[in-house]
This record gives sequence, structure tokens and C-alpha cells, in this order.
Amino acid sequence: MYLLPCPACENSLPVAPSKAGESLVCPACNGSLQVPKLGELKLLPPANEPAQEGSGSNAYVDDAPVARVGFLLAGFTATVCLLIASFCGLRWFLLPVPNSTARHIETTRADMESFTPAELIRAYEEMEKTPIDLVLPYVYKEKENFRNRWGRNALYSGSAGLMAVAVAVVFATSGRKRRH
Repeated sequence: MYLLPCPACENSLPVAPSKAGESLVCPACNGSLQVPKLGELKLLPPANEPAQEGSGSNAYVDDAPVARVGFLLAGFTATVCLLIASFCGLRWFLLPVPNSTARHIETTRADMESFTPAELIRAYEEMEKTPIDLVLPYVYKEKENFRNRWGRNALYSGSAGLMAVAVAVVFATSGRKRRH
């Protein structure tokens, strides 16, 4: 199909190659219109396919089933990652850490101030017997490390989920093209 302009009203008519050399009537102005021969007809701009019923000029055509599958996989991955991130984030938020290093030093200092001189000497002698390097961390430090692992897991899985959302958007837009 080719677009043939009407010389009277400039309305473009779609014309099939089989109509080459015939006379047509313009539906807009009812004027007579001579269709050129096939060689000249092929020089005219091609007519677009007529739009399907119920689709407007902003309709989209789905050309890539691979994009649809990619969108579904990326969407599923995003959902799983974001669910894991929310679970880990809740665990991080709800795990209490009863103490910190600063609070531990404060309480030790307050305890030492309440000691008598004889108790301070005994505490110092006990410190001399024990090495300064601790074999295991304090319990509060272990709890803090455990809580921080939940926070890191929430951060990593949330980031992976957001990247999967971005990939799903790319797949959703790449498999569709605008119909003219």
C-alpha cells in the first residue's frame, strides 16, 4: 500500500499496487483521482498498516517474548530479594544490643570510683595476673556483631532487589515499541 495525495484536497489515500493505472474517487472531496503506473506508485511513501480495532495511536506492540520472560524473572528476583531485605532489616531493628564499648568503659570507671583503696589494689593485682589480650570478645560485642550482620544482609539484599527492579523496567520497556 502506498499513500497517494489527492490533487484537489491534499488528502492522502492508501492505494494498493493492484490499482496502478486506474481512476479512483477521493472520499474526502469526491474528486477524480488518477493512480500512477506501478513504477511511479512505488516512489510514493508507503502507507502504514491500519491500526487494530480498540488501539489508539499510543498503543504498544509486544515484539519480544524474551523480554517478557526476562521481565518475569527479574520481577520474581526483585520480589524475593526485597522480602529477604525486609526480614533482615526487621531482625536488625529488633535485636537489642544492651551495651557498647563507651558504656562499658563508663560503668567500669563508675565501679572503680566506688572502690575503696584496698579493693583497687586487689583489682590491680588481678589485672596483673590476667593478660590484657582477651581471648574472646565481650558478650555485648558478639551481640553487636550479630546484629550488624543482619543489617549488612538487609543492605545487600535490598540493593540486589533494587537492581532487579531496574532490570525488570529495562525488560518491560525493551520488548515494546510504539505503534504509529
